[in-house]
Amino acid sequence: MSEAALILALGKRERNLELLADLLKNGGYDVEIATSMDEFDALLEQRDDVALAVLDVDGFTEDIWKRCEQLNDRDIPMLVLAAQIPPAMRQKAVSRGAQTILEKPVDKADLQATIRGLMEYIRMNR
Repeated sequence: MSEAALILALGKRERNLELLADLLKNGGYDVEIATSMDEFDALLEQRDDVALAVLDVDGFTEDIWKRCEQLNDRDIPMLVLAAQIPPAMRQKAVSRGAQTILEKPVDKADLQATIRGLMEYIRMNR
């Protein structure tokens, strides 16, 4: 098993996930991507070493919030991405355990800094 922290990324747009995965890998992280909730569920079942989940919630049904609850139940921190983040969505994300919520498009440097900050927080609190 690698020494790098594993980040699980979920999103509907495969190309965006590939770009995100490249960015994260360049930052020294291991990355698994899923474009459907079934893929996400399978990865979550197979991997017990997920350090962080990055969830692009655009295009998913309300079932996405159940996945957030599952991650929260497993003490896996979450970063939620969305094109628009109205107050109701922010409340749903936070109440289900999201540590950070970012509105797309996200600047690469901001995303990298946010993930570094989350990973440092995780290291300090585990």
